[in-house]
Amino acid sequence: MRARTLDRYIFFEMLPPFFLSMAVLTLVLFLQRLFRLADLVVSKGATLVSIIKVLVYLVPSFLVITLPMSLLVASLTTFASLSASSEITAMKASRISLYRMIRPVIFYAMVTFAVTAVTSLVLVPSANTALKAHLFNMVKSQAAVGIDPGVFSSTFDGMVIYVDKMDSLENLEGVFISDERSEKDPYVILAKKGKLIADQQSLNVTLALREGTVHTAPRDDKTYTLMSFDAAQLYLNMNDSFAQKGPGRGYEDTGSLELVREIKRFRNEGQPTYALETELHKRISIPFACLILGLIGAPLGIRRSRSGKSAGVAIALLVFLVYYIILGTATNLAETGTFRPLLAYWVPNCIMTAAAVFFVAIKGQEVNFMILHRLSLLFYTLKSRMKKTA
Repeated sequence: MRARTLDRYIFFEMLPPFFLSMAVLTLVLFLQRLFRLADLVVSKGATLVSIIKVLVYLVPSFLVITLPMSLLVASLTTFASLSASSEITAMKASRISLYRMIRPVIFYAMVTFAVTAVTSLVLVPSANTALKAHLFNMVKSQAAVGIDPGVFSSTFDGMVIYVDKMDSLENLEGVFISDERSEKDPYVILAKKGKLIADQQSLNVTLALREGTVHTAPRDDKTYTLMSFDAAQLYLNMNDSFAQKGPGRGYEDTGSLELVREIKRFRNEGQPTYALETELHKRISIPFACLILGLIGAPLGIRRSRSGKSAGVAIALLVFLVYYIILGTATNLAETGTFRPLLAYWVPNCIMTAAAVFFVAIKGQEVNFMILHRLSLLFYTLKSRMKKTA
């Protein structure tokens, strides 16, 4: 009965810091995107509803970061608070070991691991796919808004577009374009006909022109460059207008089972599988961080000083920073070909696992770390006996 009471007590002590840190971290990630998305509303004419949809689609990618971090903060601050109020000392005096105290932490870690695994393996690819489709619709709508018959439009950065007549985006007549994206070589295009082609994969928009001329700004008073064409394509750089650039560049929006099938197919065909394996190992390794960070937080929170929860948050941020520095370094080595994707994403987890076991063992005082001292005593004893025998 006493054991269940202890479990419930520690469990409910971890609830407030867990959800509070998750809310704060998610809000911080939202704010990072919000300033860029606000520019879309002001300068690009994106609707508020479309921006909200983008944020909703970004939530799963935020959760795979905030869930492990929140668990670390909750574990560390809870045990720091228990330590500061001498409750840890009272528990040890009652012969309650650290291994027994961290049972609620293990429960939290298992639940968070399951939620993060589902989010990383299922929700994030699905959300990226939906986000990609939504961004494509935004690109098309921005292109439609950016071209209005009889109006000089500067919706596209560095460009002014005028269309005399337009039945649809695929049927433009009397096209005038002033392109000043390059300050050194500005030019003007005049074309009889044109149409907009939107690519959903790259979120790019291309203006296909027919029967036109290109007028380049003269470099001096004696030269004037004029080129004519039957067909030409002008790339409209709209990708920079949107905050999310991940989906579409790699395999972020590919389903996890499809990734496994693609890896097998690529291997059978003798094709490189580096990018596929990198994405798959990233999705699998992130949930395991929940198991590690939760366990490492409990022993780090137990200290002799009465610093309380504020110091626990600082230590949690430091641990999380160290973990991602190791992960980032290994990932960079993998990108250069020094590491395989398997090592890049699992070596940091192995290092942090060893650190978690080490700290739990030391704080739990259930592993005698005087083994080196005992081995040295044994060595000198054997040495003295060998001398006597000799």
